[in-house]
Amino acid sequence: MQTAMKARQPYVCALSAVAAAALFCMGAAHAAERTVTPAQQAQAETAAQAGIPESELSPTAPAQYTVRRGDTLWAISGKYLKRPYRWPELWGMNREQIRNPHLIYPGQILYLHHANGRAWLSSSPASADGSTVRLSPHTRVSGQDGDAISSIPAAAIEPFLTQPIVVDEETLATPARIFSLPEGRVYLGKGENAYARGLPEGEGGQAGTEWQAYRPVRPLKDPVTGNVLGYEADFLGTLRVVRAATGPQAVTKMEVLSSKEEMGVGSQLMPLPPRVPVRYVPHAPEGDVHGAVAKVTGGVRFGGTDQVVVLNIGSQQGLEPGHVLSLARAGALVKDATAGNEAVQLPAERYGLAFVFRVFPHVAYALVTDASNAVEVGDSVSNPMSQQP
Repeated sequence: MQTAMKARQPYVCALSAVAAAALFCMGAAHAAERTVTPAQQAQAETAAQAGIPESELSPTAPAQYTVRRGDTLWAISGKYLKRPYRWPELWGMNREQIRNPHLIYPGQILYLHHANGRAWLSSSPASADGSTVRLSPHTRVSGQDGDAISSIPAAAIEPFLTQPIVVDEETLATPARIFSLPEGRVYLGKGENAYARGLPEGEGGQAGTEWQAYRPVRPLKDPVTGNVLGYEADFLGTLRVVRAATGPQAVTKMEVLSSKEEMGVGSQLMPLPPRVPVRYVPHAPEGDVHGAVAKVTGGVRFGGTDQVVVLNIGSQQGLEPGHVLSLARAGALVKDATAGNEAVQLPAERYGLAFVFRVFPHVAYALVTDASNAVEVGDSVSNPMSQQP
């Protein structure tokens, strides 16, 4: 399958942890055109239902496995597959199921079946005579979907789902801010009150709604083009509206619920986003995807497994939550002593995988799931099914 993509023009991209509807991209940026024919789609779904070659199985793949509390879909995929992003083929998921996956719960038993050199996973055991029947995946009934296992470790990505990390120029210009503190106070702590202006008079500014305070710091630049992707922000804490007001001089009273860093007059505010469990099925993109690591989070230059990175590509370039990308580094420029010290560029080498869990128009967050080398800004990301890094 091929993905036709128009050339990217300079842009300033929107990114924050609030709902995507609140995001804007400044400048011009062409949308990716995805050209997947009905025949190709049918072929992909047929391949998923047929399972995978047995050669793709992990040598230690269990005949059956009981899902345990604390498991993740990625970890279970790794128990069965050499390449965990092929989980949809093993589990028999078509493209629609990938986007709206069946939930898997602790206590559910997974059975591995074999036939004619292929393997697939089912929630049903083999029949009494030893034959296997290909069944569509299904899950046991559970009282709450919240009991289902997540795709990747929740603790590793929680801050990037609920706290502002990178914000756009639109957000920087927000009128919502703290403008006054109780007498004698310079900074706020938990349980103290503050006064804010610029909150909306509708639902978002009503009593009981929660907001986040943040401080913008420095621009985040694309390591390839040098364009500004957004602005890194320091998360300061959370506040709740105690008393709302209306009118042009409206003053909203707020109470500090948590304080991570000092917040005071001038701290900007954005609505607290809803907490949504991440349960995306790991899978490779359907077409060509090429991008780069724009940032290693945590204020460090290098990262590794279980670290979150920011990518310079997003939904406009064909990314979606659940996509797994390969990580690679350009080869060094070396001299060939056998050819008069001719300068030769070594090929790029893949060294790991990254699981995309949050996507915006031109930027995405991904968790490094496997890495045999240190992750560095500028390293490339691409479709792991591609022949080229």
